[in-house]
Amino acid sequence: MEASSLKPLVEFVAGDHARIEVFAAGKRSTPVSRLLYGQFAEHLYNNVYSGMWAQALRNTGFEPAKYFGSQGQEDLDNRLRWREGFTGLPGQLDSFKNGTAYYWARFGEGDVSYSPSDDRVNSDQSQRMEIKSLSTPEVGIQQAIFLPTHRTGEYEVSLWTKSTCKTLHVAIRTTDGKEIGGADVSDLKPEWQQRKVKFSIKREGIEKGRALLFTIGAKQAGTVYLDQCFLFPADNEKGFDPDIIRYLRDAKMPMLRFPGGNFVSGYHWKEGIGPVDERPMRNNPAWNHEEYNHVGTDEWLAFCDLVGCEALICVNAGNGTPEEAADWVEYCNGDVSTKYGALRAKNGHPKAYGVKYWEVGNELWGDWQVGHCTAEEYAKRYAEFHKAMKARDPNILFIANGQHPGWNGPTIKEDAKILRSMSTHYLVGNGVPAETPAEKAYLGLMAYTVWAEGDIRGMLKQMADGGVPDPKIAITEMMIFTQKRELPGCNSLAEVPFYAGMLNLGIRMDGAIELITRTAIVNHGAGLRKEREFVFAEPVHYASRLYSTQSGRWPVRLRITGPQFRHEELPSLPAVESASYLDAVALLNDDGKELNLLVTNRHPKDALTAEVALSGFKAEPSVAVQTVGGTDYMATNSFENPRAVAIQRSEALARPEGMKHTFPPVSLTCLTFRRK
Repeated sequence: MEASSLKPLVEFVAGDHARIEVFAAGKRSTPVSRLLYGQFAEHLYNNVYSGMWAQALRNTGFEPAKYFGSQGQEDLDNRLRWREGFTGLPGQLDSFKNGTAYYWARFGEGDVSYSPSDDRVNSDQSQRMEIKSLSTPEVGIQQAIFLPTHRTGEYEVSLWTKSTCKTLHVAIRTTDGKEIGGADVSDLKPEWQQRKVKFSIKREGIEKGRALLFTIGAKQAGTVYLDQCFLFPADNEKGFDPDIIRYLRDAKMPMLRFPGGNFVSGYHWKEGIGPVDERPMRNNPAWNHEEYNHVGTDEWLAFCDLVGCEALICVNAGNGTPEEAADWVEYCNGDVSTKYGALRAKNGHPKAYGVKYWEVGNELWGDWQVGHCTAEEYAKRYAEFHKAMKARDPNILFIANGQHPGWNGPTIKEDAKILRSMSTHYLVGNGVPAETPAEKAYLGLMAYTVWAEGDIRGMLKQMADGGVPDPKIAITEMMIFTQKRELPGCNSLAEVPFYAGMLNLGIRMDGAIELITRTAIVNHGAGLRKEREFVFAEPVHYASRLYSTQSGRWPVRLRITGPQFRHEELPSLPAVESASYLDAVALLNDDGKELNLLVTNRHPKDALTAEVALSGFKAEPSVAVQTVGGTDYMATNSFENPRAVAIQRSEALARPEGMKHTFPPVSLTCLTFRRK
């Protein structure tokens, strides 16, 4: 499809009185792809570990502080400053100076020598304890943790030991030392072995989010080595948090992009496959913190299967090689007769995963990126990666690393014949000064979604003019990115109309925007939040759910009349002469019996009452109403108030001549009409 043939589905008319006219008799020939409702994840701080992944301990391999980078100490300080007056464990802040591994502290009293040891199961070191005598019933090590006690009391511990003590005791304790559950790890030997135990804890009186302690103790003298210790809630699903899976499954998330992000430009996928206990510890080169490699290709694709979504893999085109990427394609999609298909089968997955979408690199135009390069160099890289990867699976769909005309130009010029789609990232508002009036910044963010249409059409035209057949754009990261507490951010209600505006743009582009993977899944960007092992949704998750669960796929034409606003340029937010406070898309379901009208009110303060008139669709009088909104674009959900913003459901009455509906400020509303 030529970029010039793309015609808007909506006509905006300035007016004092709001009116939305739906022309349902003329649906578009191209259905809306559900891939517009995807999400993105990355190995970044607590997105994967202490996020999606259900394992509750830090530094499970007792590795040295060098892996934890500049963020490690700050994170450790924060984890030790709990509420209820608990200020941490004696010596834990300086644990690595006192013989215990980072994040771990001494437990009990006695004549005990703690030290790292290079006699290990994996990576650099294990934890060694030389116990000469005990002054308390147990001595050992401990770690401050949170557990999902609101959800389950059943837990599983896996531990590698080498011990002259015949028994160790693992336990969960309150911060005053009272044991609420545990188990003996028995029949230990003076050579390495892996032991697993299960136990229950008493949850009575343990409120949600309370800090607890995990202890590993010996009750007699001896020498003990510890390595690779995992603590999982027993209700984990293939290692992942079941609450996160449930949220995403209920929202029918269609696609997940992984494993980055900036992370992928320094990631080597072969370090994240095979037995978990054999995977090496690494420092995350993009974010300078720990990377355990516990969640790799097989885990990610298992997560996609649990959620019921398709995978988009972004490959390392930073310090990676075309051959490495091609091997990854073969591992995912190759027959068992191939080298890496056979390795996948050996790792427990004989059936090929069939990953279709592959993105060649992440933000290589940015000087913060591992492997940052010039546009001309990327054009060469793309051709080399394309050739190597396609040789392993000719059916995969490629997405080139794009962003703006200057960067995209050389790739289009050199690679037009092998281009089909280019990525772009909309992380919006980072340059807005903190002293900017919040409402002015908010309106600038809303206007940006209007400006973005011209930006995308320009990219499509550049590709079409350069000889790319049927060009596509993939928005593989997207969110408000002001990053200042004084301004509306991605975690606030402001993200709802911003997200809706970008999604509406995708719907109106008649398939030219092939997919959107919004940032992000959990504890990064906005989506889900996990604090103290309790998972709750942020406002934009509910907006995403409204779009992805409504039945409509076939867009129909709209005319929107109502008040408009003008936005003057701010740093990183371009000027827009006119933007409508009301925005909308209308979608028919497959059999044409249901019409979903998704309406956004971008006004920062005022509710807008609009006439809604349907043409070509005779509706039942009862209209289902679902609304995500509030009175404050800065509103957020929190651990204390996790549903301050959520979907509110009601019903409205439609008459033959139409209906009136009041749309709250800063809101997204789905009106579902059913045909008589």
